[in-house]
Amino acid sequence: MSRIQPDFKSVALLFAICVTGAVPDASAQGSEGLTGVYSNKQGRLAIVEGSNETLVHFSGSFPQGSSAGTCDCAWVVQKKTATAWTLSQEDEPHPWTLRVNPKQFVLESGPSPQCCGAGYPGKDTFARSTSKPLGICKVKASKASFHASDAANTARKAFVVSGDAVEAYVDPLEPDFLAARFQGPQKATAGLLKREDLDCSADSGPTASKAPVAADKLQPFAGTWVELTKQGKGFVVLKPCSAATRSFTVKPATGEVEVQLGQEATTLKVTSVEPGKGAGAWVLGLTASDGKPEPLQWKTADAAKGTVTVTSPDLFSQSHDYVRQEKKAGFPSKQETGCDEYER
Repeated sequence: MSRIQPDFKSVALLFAICVTGAVPDASAQGSEGLTGVYSNKQGRLAIVEGSNETLVHFSGSFPQGSSAGTCDCAWVVQKKTATAWTLSQEDEPHPWTLRVNPKQFVLESGPSPQCCGAGYPGKDTFARSTSKPLGICKVKASKASFHASDAANTARKAFVVSGDAVEAYVDPLEPDFLAARFQGPQKATAGLLKREDLDCSADSGPTASKAPVAADKLQPFAGTWVELTKQGKGFVVLKPCSAATRSFTVKPATGEVEVQLGQEATTLKVTSVEPGKGAGAWVLGLTASDGKPEPLQWKTADAAKGTVTVTSPDLFSQSHDYVRQEKKAGFPSKQETGCDEYER
C-alpha cells in the first residue's frame, strides 16, 4: 500500500515524461474517464486525469519543407469545461486548447508554439476510439515521492512504496521523471515520479509494440548513411585498411535497419519512431533478433549537406556522424594509414 497524506491534492495517472507547468486551480480538476493514450498517423496524445489536476502530453510530426518538423509538448490543464480544456506550460507564453468532442479530440495551438518546430499547422485531431491504456511499472525504491509539475519538480507529501504498481506512459526518451498514477482506495493519486525509482521492464504500454513500423513513417530516414570521421576541423570518409567503411541502411519496405560494422553486418527491426527533443530530432526504437531494445537517438546536423548525428547504447555508442550516401562526395575520401601491416 502507498502512503497518501490527507492534505495532498493527488493526480490520476503517471506519465513517463517530465511535465513542466504551473500548478492548476480547482477548475482544472475533473473525472478520470479520459485517461489514456490516443494516436493518429502523425503522433500521440496522452491524458492523465486526477482529482486535483490533469496532465496532457503531445508528441508528433508534421511536414516541414522537404523534411519533417516535430512537437514535444507537456501541459497542466488550467481550465476545464465539458467541451474545452485550456492547456498551460511554464515556458509557453500562449495556452493551447483541447476540444473534447464525443468522437474525437481536437488539439489547437496558440501562436508560435514553443514546443513545436517552425511551421506547425496549429491543429491535430485524435479519434477517441484509438484509446489505449498505459503500461505498468513497479516501485523499486523503498519510498518514492510524487513531484509537482513545476520547473523545479518540487517534491510533494504523497508517496508510494516498494512493490506498489503504478500506471505509466513510458516515453522513449527516458526522461529523469515519469508522470505516473497510483490507484488508492478512494482516489487515484498522480504526479511525477523519478524514473530511477521505478521498474518498467515489463511495460505493456503502447510504445512496447514489437511489430515493424509502417513504411511511410520510415521514409524520411530511408537510404544508406555512411560514417564520417572527424579530422582536424572537418570530416572525411575514411576507408579502413581491412574492412568496409561503416554504414547503415534504413529499409522502409521491410521496417528494418541493416548496420554494416566493417567486417560484419547485423539487421534490426524498427519498432517505433518518436519525435525527439528539438528540431530534427527523433528516436527510432530498434529491436535486435534476440528481442534486445536499442533506442537510436537521431538528429539532423546539416540538411543541405545530408548529415546526421546518431547515438545508441551499443551499436552507435562510439560512431555518431553520418552522411547520406548520395552526398558523401561533398567530403574528402581518405585511406587509413599503416595498411602495409595488414598485407604481411
